[in-house]
Amino acid sequence: MFYWGLLMDWIGVSGLTVSVAGFAIALSQLNRTLKAAEAAQIASAEAVRSVRIFQSIATIQDICGRSRDLLHLTKSRNLESSAVAAFELRDSVARFKGTEAAKKLDTKAGWNLIINSICIVHERLESASMTKRLDATEREDILHSVARINSHFSSMASMTVESGT
Repeated sequence: MFYWGLLMDWIGVSGLTVSVAGFAIALSQLNRTLKAAEAAQIASAEAVRSVRIFQSIATIQDICGRSRDLLHLTKSRNLESSAVAAFELRDSVARFKGTEAAKKLDTKAGWNLIINSICIVHERLESASMTKRLDATEREDILHSVARINSHFSSMASMTVESGT
């Protein structure tokens, strides 16, 4: 009987040792899992940041292209197409203005100023499109405004590419 009691004690001690070792392994695996989750979270945040950078570069390049198209259409005296291009530029800029990338590129006042310029050009082109007339002085003034808008967005596009905003 004494032999069985001693054997049971040894089995109990062995079971406790195995349980403690298993618990220690579980804790170390939990620590490794936590580190892997943190690394995945960092990698995910970096991937999101990279996608946003590419998206902001593509968007500002699109806006720059729209302003260039508007300049060419206005030069070619195509009033209806110019008015449509001005509207599309206005819409694109209005959507981009609220993004984080836009906030890094210019101040709120700067964005409002450029949108105001685009709105004025758009309204003047819409009016000219409806009357089918645009005198030389007004055309020249619109062309200068559109050229300034285009220059503004070209420099923004360069800044976006350089800074990776």
